Amino acid sequence: MVVERIKTGIYGLDEKIEGGFEKGSVITVLGGPGAGKSIIGMQFLHHGAKNGENGLYYSFEESRDDIIKDMEVIGLDPKDLIKQNKLSVVSASPVDFEYLPIIDSIKKDNIKRLVIDSLSTIYMYFENNSKFRRFLLDLVNSLKEIGVTTIMTDEQSQGTGENEIMFFSGEYLSDAVIKLYYSGLGGEYDRSMQIIKMRRTNNERSVIPMKIGQGGVYLR
Repeated sequence: MVVERIKTGIYGLDEKIEGGFEKGSVITVLGGPGAGKSIIGMQFLHHGAKNGENGLYYSFEESRDDIIKDMEVIGLDPKDLIKQNKLSVVSASPVDFEYLPIIDSIKKDNIKRLVIDSLSTIYMYFENNSKFRRFLLDLVNSLKEIGVTTIMTDEQSQGTGENEIMFFSGEYLSDAVIKLYYSGLGGEYDRSMQIIKMRRTNNERSVIPMKIGQGGVYLR
């Protein structure tokens, strides 16, 4: 079976995952504060928008203005893409959140790439794990039915290993799980990435040195 893939826009990643993310797949990006989760999402959308794939950044943590400023700081100027309706940035409240407005936006604006930032913020407003699992199941199924390639970010501690994947979070439903680490010790490559799983992909399995610079995330 031939798997249709799309370029990630993350420098050095595509060659480690057989050419890119599977088109229409759902990817969860895990990591602690400052690891680079949001930047990966921004870079993924910016690359797609520059190459004819409309993108939507849906944030529950930062304001729209702050997200745009964050992109500008790392050299991903989004303003022209926003003016051309190739990139949309939405800041929403996680309180009483429903995913149907996202689905409506995807259909209306012909969105091909989506970032949801973050699952951990949404989770805090659910009464229990089972309700959050049901919400995620419905969300992921809807996204896959539409065929939009999606990155969902999620907060997690700095430990390692696939056995840390939390059942109540998005990882068990995702086609791929990427975990980021941040040592905070300084140095050019004080961050790293590990591809915990990626369905239908012969991917790199070791921990990959990573840095953040002008243009976004770079892998060694």
